[in-house]
Amino acid sequence: MTKINFKNISIILGIFLILEILSAFSFAYSIANPIIFLSLSLLVLVLSIYKLEYGLLIVLTELVIGSKGYLIYLSLGGGKLLALRLVIWSILILVFCIKFIIQLRTDGKKSEYLQKIKNFIFLKYYLILAGLIIIGLVSAFIYKNNITNIFLDFNAWIYFLILFPVIAINLKREQLINIFLAGSIWISLKTLILLAVFSNDFIFAHQVYSWLRKTLVGEMTTANGWNRVFIQSQIFPIIAYFFLLFRLTYIDRFKNLFNKENISYFILIALFLSTLLISLSRSFWVGFAVTTCFSIVYICHLYSLKRAALMILWSFIGSILAIVMILIATPRLVNNLDNQLISRVGNKKEAALVSRWMLLPKLMDEIKVNPISGQGFGKTVTYTSSDPRVLASNSGGRYTTYAFEWGYLDIWLKIGLLGLVAYLLLIYKIIYVGVIKGIKSGNSIYIGIAAGCFFLVIVNIFTPYLNHPLGIGFIVLSSCLILKDRVY
Repeated sequence: MTKINFKNISIILGIFLILEILSAFSFAYSIANPIIFLSLSLLVLVLSIYKLEYGLLIVLTELVIGSKGYLIYLSLGGGKLLALRLVIWSILILVFCIKFIIQLRTDGKKSEYLQKIKNFIFLKYYLILAGLIIIGLVSAFIYKNNITNIFLDFNAWIYFLILFPVIAINLKREQLINIFLAGSIWISLKTLILLAVFSNDFIFAHQVYSWLRKTLVGEMTTANGWNRVFIQSQIFPIIAYFFLLFRLTYIDRFKNLFNKENISYFILIALFLSTLLISLSRSFWVGFAVTTCFSIVYICHLYSLKRAALMILWSFIGSILAIVMILIATPRLVNNLDNQLISRVGNKKEAALVSRWMLLPKLMDEIKVNPISGQGFGKTVTYTSSDPRVLASNSGGRYTTYAFEWGYLDIWLKIGLLGLVAYLLLIYKIIYVGVIKGIKSGNSIYIGIAAGCFFLVIVNIFTPYLNHPLGIGFIVLSSCLILKDRVY
């Protein structure tokens, strides 16, 4: 794995801080909202025209820390928001298409972009998936799904188009690793800071909460006196944990666990594990547990039981440090942490969990209508929800939605079994090639990528990520990062 450049990561963290400050200003001062939004959009346009690489790096940076894409938004009035993610992604794709067309006109079939795209080994899998996604879009109109729902549902899938500039542009692997790790560190630090703000009743906690809800960063809830901080982008610190775990598979002696070089990795491991705990996400926990088990088996098979034991010990001590970090952030709630963790595992009557199981039979009934090609994007299902927000507006709990927690069933309903199989085949090939390349080259980054994809596969069972820009973006980057060609 490329050695981590903490100096560059520190610079990127500084950029993240500036973006967060701009986000807060944009929220607090309505007059600043359009100025900040349009200035950043113009910056991406200018940089993309000057050098497409810079525009792509900004788009990827926003993806890692932006959660749903509204970290910075344009208020259109009437409560409607325009996400910065959508605008800068559109700018990047537009500039890429223009430059691609210019290349084709001047160089024809010898166009550099065209050659890279044609030689991309996963291209056929993406094209098959694309064809089935288009069928899902056509099916949506055949089944006369609501137009607004179709747009909002299909909107996330077009993020796959970022594949083409990612393939075509000469980015260095170190650049992507630095952005990914810096983003993971930032999300973890942000999680700890938010936990401290809400758990210690800071006087500005209400304003912070309003800002976070407006930017759709995540969910901040209180249960049994403990504040849960769930941010959609928290998948990245957990994936980063596996990157670092395989980075240290060369350790074969206990005394080497905490040498000068490894101590920084150990602190990062603890920081990422603290995010896993604070999220109180059962989906994350299941994905983490399953991926960890497979990782241990892999290390035992490829290296030795001793190295696997050292990695387990290293992670266990990291978990203790993670708990210490949490307790420092919220010392008033020390006695509630263990109770809340146990409650999240054992509470089978929680509203969200009950609602998820109430949805399942209704969702399966709709899938049976057209299991092969699906009923298209925007297809809705009505079921009885136990969500307090639903009950507040409807005492009977009847709720109709096109977005479902059962990730694979959501995909199955929209683009059918053929689309689901095509998507899983693509991810399987990425994981397979990553593992093979990792074994042959001894480069842990390939195994880290494979583990990250596998983690997403498990999480998507209960929490949809593979039909969201966060998961799609990671899949796209993974498929490019594991290739040994001129792209990376």
